Amino acid sequence: MPEAGVTRYLVDPGLSGLRLDQGLAQLTGLSRRRAKTLVAEGWVWVNGRACRVESRVLQVGDVVDVLPVPDPLRPPQPLPPPLPVLYEDGWLVAVNKPPGMLTQPAPERLPGELSTVEHLALQLSYREGHRVELKVVHRLDRIASGLVLFAKHHDAAAALSRLFAGRSVDKVYLAVVSGHPPAETTINAPIAPDPLLPGRFRVGAGGKKAATRLRLVAHGEGVFLVEVRPLTGRTHQLRVHLQSIGCPIVGDTLYGSQTEAPRPMLHAFGLSLPHPKGGQKLQLTAPVPLDFLAFCRSHGLALPEGEEAVTPAPLSSSGS
Repeated sequence: MPEAGVTRYLVDPGLSGLRLDQGLAQLTGLSRRRAKTLVAEGWVWVNGRACRVESRVLQVGDVVDVLPVPDPLRPPQPLPPPLPVLYEDGWLVAVNKPPGMLTQPAPERLPGELSTVEHLALQLSYREGHRVELKVVHRLDRIASGLVLFAKHHDAAAALSRLFAGRSVDKVYLAVVSGHPPAETTINAPIAPDPLLPGRFRVGAGGKKAATRLRLVAHGEGVFLVEVRPLTGRTHQLRVHLQSIGCPIVGDTLYGSQTEAPRPMLHAFGLSLPHPKGGQKLQLTAPVPLDFLAFCRSHGLALPEGEEAVTPAPLSSSGS
């Protein structure tokens, strides 16, 4: 089912071949002029992506979503619970992604499921009273919680993408693992797709170079809290590297965990980077979610500096 307030249509053979504005007018009963306006303002999405091209030709099976347009004379329809915004300026916005949510649309998403970028764009659109589009510059696995950045315009996206590609962004994760991790180490091991299990990766010859720093933070009842910093950006890198040293993330059954947990205990805790406009250092942190905190407490794990570890650090404000 689509999110509250979003009207969803499925293109059938009778509409195939029509322009988007023509098909939208037929689907909704709106005038052609009004349909063109909705498309131009970004209120119409096709197959999970905003589409401002009124001449786009519809095909059988296309999914057309019409987002709710704010009406100043009428209260907006209920939205899903808002995502926690940790930092925002005219260039970027940072949120604390809950576990189980995709960062961006992907083939494995469920019918009607909104990804983080779609959810946040809808949330900001309601707040601003006009269509807000965001651009993805990095990703978190669905299973992970934590800090994700989105760009607000093309220049911001280009600058942030260069920072991530150039390894100018310091990323810090917290993970609960089993096994016996060393006090401190750097894991240098190439990562490649697992030929036997689609969607899974492994350490192996011929893979892409990958490096991860690890520091032991605390130990509890059969589990350990570690801080991990990926020095490269490979798919499933932290999950693969931790499994490769015999310390799989607790709850991550895809990578060998046999310890029961509500979900894989991986949280993107912090990012440090130069602001894309002006270069001022930006340091962001995301509070750990309640399920992560509860699991740590129930297994005798103390987070760094006690309760302060789940409180966002002061966020520096860069001008827009």
